[in-house]
Amino acid sequence: MNFTTRDVSTPLDLTIEMQTMQVLAPAKINLSLKILGDRGDGFHEIETLITPISLSDELRIKKSDSEKGIEFRCDDPTVPMGADNLVLRAAKAFFTTTRLEPAVSIELKKKIPHGAGLGGGSSDAATTLLVLNQFFETNLARDELARLGSTIGSDVPFFVFESAALCRGRGELVTPTKLPERLSLLVLKP
Repeated sequence: MNFTTRDVSTPLDLTIEMQTMQVLAPAKINLSLKILGDRGDGFHEIETLITPISLSDELRIKKSDSEKGIEFRCDDPTVPMGADNLVLRAAKAFFTTTRLEPAVSIELKKKIPHGAGLGGGSSDAATTLLVLNQFFETNLARDELARLGSTIGSDVPFFVFESAALCRGRGELVTPTKLPERLSLLVLKP
């Protein structure tokens, strides 16, 4: 698979029609990774340079009847549909934090392969947080969304910032950065 690093100068690639948003959730690649030691909490202390790439999943999020709560569908039968699903966890965390009535339908079209280290689930979760924040006009700052995302997964905060970044801690401490130029990448999944 050939990909390029992704220009994210315009946040959230989205299409809005009435009560529906359709967005791309990009994959990521770690350009460097230093494991600095054990944290004692089941994670390693790391320092990593990460960038989004052009491979993306697609999310379609629609406001729905509040009686239905959060509805979720995915075209990939290998994606977990219950409590382990990061999109559902992100939506539930968003609605719990904002105290809004959950009323959305979310469709996920998977293109990022599972288990490839490309952050598909984390990107889908972060994109869900970003879209719901915009859709429901809650105006949560990116730092707040990143903190919320860190309760879902270590890579989620990276995707909230929609930029190449230096990430530390277990990955939740994100410093956005600009790469010197676009890179061409060849990504192989064994």
